[in-house]
Amino acid sequence: MKDYVLAVRDYPWLFELLESVLPKLSTDAAQDGHRIFRGQRSAAGRPVTDIEALIALNALCDLGCATRHGPRYQVNVQRWQETALLRQGINAALAALRGQTTVSSSKAQLCVSLPPGLSPSAEHVIRESSTDLRSGMLDVIAGAQHSLLVASPFWDAGTTKEIATLIKKKLNNGASVTILGRFNHDLPPPVRVELRKIAAEPNCSVLSWFEGTGNDTQTFHFKAVIADRGAKAYLGSANMTVSSLRSRMELGLVLSGAVAEELDRVLRVVLTLSSPTPL
Repeated sequence: MKDYVLAVRDYPWLFELLESVLPKLSTDAAQDGHRIFRGQRSAAGRPVTDIEALIALNALCDLGCATRHGPRYQVNVQRWQETALLRQGINAALAALRGQTTVSSSKAQLCVSLPPGLSPSAEHVIRESSTDLRSGMLDVIAGAQHSLLVASPFWDAGTTKEIATLIKKKLNNGASVTILGRFNHDLPPPVRVELRKIAAEPNCSVLSWFEGTGNDTQTFHFKAVIADRGAKAYLGSANMTVSSLRSRMELGLVLSGAVAEELDRVLRVVLTLSSPTPL
């Protein structure tokens, strides 16, 4: 039964197709399993691949609705009809679990920064579906209590000073802070000055990841902020520069739940590839 449940969970459209096709088959004799899928498509027009057909047939075997004879599968339509209530219960349980996952496991809020001079109508429509990117990102930083990770390849003095002011407060309250950039590749002197103001704190690490040259370069281009190991996070396109946060159109997401925790795990791996920045 486990194989059937997992297959329905991972390929719901495939079993919706079976629910529409199998009742049309005769119950007088066992049906050749592979022929059931020939020429069949999902409601969206997607054809069934050979691998997907095998997944479905093995799941039917697990349910007792098919038997395998070497490379061939024989489907028992009568047994399929007898398991109708069982299948309905499985589908209802999986639907309930999917609903719970959608509500509780992950949340995302779209964030946008807009260039000046955008038409009022365009700005109105965009703002109706989003929140201000700079404000959303700074809220994640301000909300951190125990740990904070801020990553961006590019920084300027103005944004570094603004973020460093918030970070200083976090450090004073006992939080640990990690800043990641391409600082070992190109660190403007004004940015260095601002980073020095916080880098001397015992709980603050300023790291860099930019190695190699040409096609052998290893570095990063994402921009992210993670508070409290994924309690809340930001991921977007905007660099930590005034132009990105105030005068260009950039997109981002403020995240919480499972996806924020997954982002934290990914970035913790990235940090193992980085090195301390001499300031």
